[in-house]
Amino acid sequence: MDLTCLSLTQDNMPVVKKKRKKHLRNLARNKSGRNATVKMEFYPNEPKREKGGKVNEKKKRNYAAPSITFKGKEKAKPQSFNQALAAGEMYEFKSKKRAERFAAGSWKKGKAKREAMKAYRKKKKERRQAKKNK
Repeated sequence: MDLTCLSLTQDNMPVVKKKRKKHLRNLARNKSGRNATVKMEFYPNEPKREKGGKVNEKKKRNYAAPSITFKGKEKAKPQSFNQALAAGEMYEFKSKKRAERFAAGSWKKGKAKREAMKAYRKKKKERRQAKKNK
């Protein structure tokens, strides 16, 4: 019976399409006082997830989701794509660039955002140079 409830919950959990920054900033883990509360992963060109958990293979979307999770004082542990979807922490984007920037830290505020975006630009520049040198 527990498995049925879990699958129903997962099917009903929509991906976040609007007010993504506000949603992510208001997660309980971000208010816990830990330094590394959210490390994001970027999932390019995944099949679109529609209401009710249905997957549309023809439409491709880009997603960003937290790659770690914890509750209260417990240790952080890895979180998969499906676990993030079940927890309602999947952020959908039409643009690959926006999803990548969001995962890099564009949702943060102040100094943390500046540092995250600086690291993102540096990493992107290094990838371009490595690709150019091949």
